[in-house]
Amino acid sequence: MKLCAALLLCVIAVAGQDFSQIPLKDPFNSFSAPAVEGIQISGKEIAAFKNGDYVHPTFSPDGKVLAYSKVLVRRDFENTEVLLYSLSTRRTSVLLNSQRAKKYATYKAFVSEMEWRSPRRLDVVIGDGDVDSTRLTFDPFRRRLLREKHESSADDWPPPMSPLQRQARQQAVTLFPDFPPEVLDSELLNFAPVLPGKGIVLREKGGVSFLDFESKSQKRLISVPGNAPYNLNGGLSFGSSIIIAVSDRSKTYLFLYRDEKIKPLAELKSPGHSWIEVKHRSSEGVVFLVRTHATYERGDNPLFIFNGDRLLQVKEYPELHDAAVDPAGQRIAFCYWDGNQRHIVIKELN
Repeated sequence: MKLCAALLLCVIAVAGQDFSQIPLKDPFNSFSAPAVEGIQISGKEIAAFKNGDYVHPTFSPDGKVLAYSKVLVRRDFENTEVLLYSLSTRRTSVLLNSQRAKKYATYKAFVSEMEWRSPRRLDVVIGDGDVDSTRLTFDPFRRRLLREKHESSADDWPPPMSPLQRQARQQAVTLFPDFPPEVLDSELLNFAPVLPGKGIVLREKGGVSFLDFESKSQKRLISVPGNAPYNLNGGLSFGSSIIIAVSDRSKTYLFLYRDEKIKPLAELKSPGHSWIEVKHRSSEGVVFLVRTHATYERGDNPLFIFNGDRLLQVKEYPELHDAAVDPAGQRIAFCYWDGNQRHIVIKELN
C-alpha cells in the first residue's frame, strides 16, 4: 500500500524521549512533550471540489466512490445535498438533492453522519435542526432510496457498545468483581480507551488509571491535582501501545502508554472538548484525527500518523476540518477551510 512509505518514515521522524515511569505528576503544569515533526504524504491531485461548502468525505469500501455532502445556506435556512464522485469515470452525480432533503428539516437539514455499509449500501443521517433526524439508506449504484427511518435523540442514549467494548467489559467484570459496574459502563460509553485483551484506561478521582487484566490490578497512569479540571477524551490502540487523549480548558494532551510506562507525545491547542477519530488502520500504523474544534467551527483539527513508536503530524493544509483515507491506503481526501467554506481535495498517497 502506498501509505506504507509514509508510515515507515515515523521511525525517524520525532526526537523521542524515554518512557517516564508512572505516574506522571501534574501534566497540566509541567507537561513536556517532544516537538512533533510534520510530513506531507500526498502526491498527485485527482479531484477538487471548491465551488461551495463541502463536508463528510467518505470513501466506499472498494475505494471506487467518494460520497460527500454540500452545505447550502439560503436566507438563513440551511439545507444540504449528498453527492457521489466516481474515481473511475471522474464524474460527480447527485444522490440526494436539496429539494428532497428539505422535507427532512424542522428548522434546517444537514448531514450529521455518513457511513458505507457495503459498496451497494450507504447510510446518510439528516439532522432536522431540532432534536431528531432521519436515517436514509441508499443503493448508490442505482441511485435509489431504499429506506427511511426516523430517529429521536432519546434513542441515541445509551449508545451500543462495540464488540471490543463488550469483550473488555466482560473481562473487567470477571477479573474485578468489586469494581462498580455502573462506573465501568459509564466510562466505556464515554469512549474509555481499550487495549484489546490487556485492559481499559479509566478516568478516576485525581487522574487517569489503567485496569490491568494481566496483573489484575488498577494502576495510576496520570496524577492530576484535585482542583485541576480535565477530561479523558478517549484514545486508540495499536499493537501493544495505546494513545490517550486528556484535555483541560485550553489544551489537549496526547500520551503513549506501553509496557507499564507512559510518555507525553503532543500538546495541542483545544478551545473545548476534543476527541480522536481513526481514519485508517493497517499493520504498519494508524492514521487519526484529533477533533479539537466543533464540526461547525473554523479551525485546525490535526491529522497524525502513528506506527507504534513515533508520531508524525500530517502537514498539508493549515486549517484541516476532516480527512478520509480509502481502505487500500492509496488515496486521501482532505477537507479544509478556505475562508468561510470547506473545500475537498482528493490526492494520491505517496
